Amino acid sequence: MIEKLIIAMNNLINKKMNLKSLVVAGFCLSSIFLSSAIFTSCNDAKAKKDVTDSSYSEQRPDDALNELMRTFAENDAPGFAALCVYPIPRPYPLKSIDDSVAMVDYFPIIADDYLRAYMKNAKLKDWENFGWRGWSVGDEQPVWYDEGVQFIDYISPAESGLQKILAREEIMSLAPQYREGWTPVMTLIEIDGDKVFRIDSKGDSFRLMGFDRPEHMRDIPSILMLGSEDKEGSAGYSSYTFSDSIGGQAEFFPDAEPPVNIFIKYPKLKKESSYKVRNGYWRDILK
Repeated sequence: MIEKLIIAMNNLINKKMNLKSLVVAGFCLSSIFLSSAIFTSCNDAKAKKDVTDSSYSEQRPDDALNELMRTFAENDAPGFAALCVYPIPRPYPLKSIDDSVAMVDYFPIIADDYLRAYMKNAKLKDWENFGWRGWSVGDEQPVWYDEGVQFIDYISPAESGLQKILAREEIMSLAPQYREGWTPVMTLIEIDGDKVFRIDSKGDSFRLMGFDRPEHMRDIPSILMLGSEDKEGSAGYSSYTFSDSIGGQAEFFPDAEPPVNIFIKYPKLKKESSYKVRNGYWRDILK
């Protein structure tokens, strides 16, 4: 079991520290959660509502859902991996699962005893159609199926612990004055240039930081703005707005059709900039 966890995290995280220590630490950090399951949205990519979209009358894919439940009941990692539509997002700063090989290695981390029992005990009648969101099962809705597994909203205690360890490591790489109380949300890398951006959260507050080059990521950012996140529509699409003390303003719409842009303007200086960005991982480019 530990060997599979080590292989999985080595493939997905590319840790510099000893990976076995990371996995063990993840389990220890999350031991307080072992009495209950943890469910979360992954980057809100599948924002679910309590009301089913009545405009859909799609026939339930019984064969596929039976096969999906079987893979959990029989702990069949290759079988489950074959049902997934990649990439499968995981909550930042964990990496997305990009293919079936990675999923086979990662399956033991996600599919713990609780999730396997939950899916094993599920019945076809428990699956509900949420329209364009796809199919999910029971009150917890841990897995979403739409011509394949699209999202896994369940987070096991082991995965939650790893997420916390990586988040802390990422925040601790910032200059000391920017660390306390902040949690990583995402890293954005300029496609046509060298800039690196990050968004962090502290309660309901959000922060945008920009660095001119990867070599400057441990230093004072060239852009620092505070702001908020709004969610729009039934899908819960995110939009971020930021501002600073000299009148600078920034907007970012992560769920827009790619390529996405960070828009920054300084009205007093009559200066506007747009940066085409892609999602990335802070630790991959940290110098």
